[in-house]
Amino acid sequence: MNNQDTRIPTYSLEERDRRWNIANQLMEEEHVDVLIVYGDREGAFPAVFNPDTYFTNERPGSIVIFPKNEEPISVVFLATAVEDHIQAGYTNTQGWIRPENMYVGKMGAHIVKIMEERGLTNKAFGVIGLEPYPPYYFDGAMPYNTWQTILKGLPNGTFKSVGHKFFALSSVKSQEEIVVLKWSANVGEKMCQAMLEATKPGVRENEIYAAAMNACATHVGFTTTILMGSGPEFVGWGLPAWTYRPERPRVIQEGDIILAEVFSSFGMLETQHQPSIAVGAVHPDFERAAAAARQSYENGVKELRHGATFGDVVKAMNEPMREAGGWHVHPLIHSISPFGLIGVGDEIARLPEAREYGKVLPIPSIGLETELKTGMVFAFEPNCAIGKKVINLGGTVIVGEAGGIELNKNSTHLMRATW
Repeated sequence: MNNQDTRIPTYSLEERDRRWNIANQLMEEEHVDVLIVYGDREGAFPAVFNPDTYFTNERPGSIVIFPKNEEPISVVFLATAVEDHIQAGYTNTQGWIRPENMYVGKMGAHIVKIMEERGLTNKAFGVIGLEPYPPYYFDGAMPYNTWQTILKGLPNGTFKSVGHKFFALSSVKSQEEIVVLKWSANVGEKMCQAMLEATKPGVRENEIYAAAMNACATHVGFTTTILMGSGPEFVGWGLPAWTYRPERPRVIQEGDIILAEVFSSFGMLETQHQPSIAVGAVHPDFERAAAAARQSYENGVKELRHGATFGDVVKAMNEPMREAGGWHVHPLIHSISPFGLIGVGDEIARLPEAREYGKVLPIPSIGLETELKTGMVFAFEPNCAIGKKVINLGGTVIVGEAGGIELNKNSTHLMRATW
């Protein structure tokens, strides 16, 4: 790792200034004086809501108060965040918040007190954290009590949700951010390869899971979870059941398919990878589903270009699924770092057993009219089910001038285990 360590990317002060200028641009365009930026707790993977770190380059889980044309204030959740900030000073690592602008006490009452101390009580506030952030925060990430306390404590202020505008401004990545994303994607590629190499009949799901987690740390990445399942047919999509229910991890058998979603993160920028691993000869319907999913991926990469609409991409990705007569378990594509846009095909969750449940509402497509810009980032997840035979492929792709720029390769095809 010594040679690799010298290539590990970091953010410069120029990147800090670029992001702080985005904050001021956001306030100018939304006609507000101060931003209130809510960051979800650290370790809230997958889909961490972390706009606070965009402005702080610190641990996630703070509320940022950002007055126009001033430096941001970070209100952290525990004193340990301050201790880490002090430690960073000893080792000369680069956070962006000065000590006098860091407070402990991530509560609505404390936010109000800081506003009073800084003379900001009667300002126009732009708030990030109230808007939907699918697929995990359909009602927004800001806790009710925190928000109500801020509203009651600042009766002379006005408040406006500006999260959608923040998405528009922050979704186009800088060159420094793209370098960090490429690092994250390379770690994800290593994780998928480790899963493939660990797969053979007789091993347990947790052993394959462990191989990926080890690869992540070894190659200087971060993750807290992997979505995973296996079997001769498998229609679920989520954490392995043995991570939340006391039960025995499944033993892999010849003829199985292993389906997974790998989350790799570095510098608070995430990439996603969708390995499907065939264990020996598999049912022909898996092969048909894999062909449709791969064609969907290729269609999307071709269409992911500057000036196209997100709806154009979703339409192109859905066509192979329709031609194959398949359905899909989850959306085909979504934006990443940050989330916000979601593209869903025609048919989802079409299992007869679904009729036995209460009303099952599908995830809707969101933002189909959005015009794509070079530097936006998307997680490709084309998944096709033929009956109960599901294949999910894909990875992370950046919008380019003439088409998508792929950040990884191995999980974009059906992977085949050998032993």
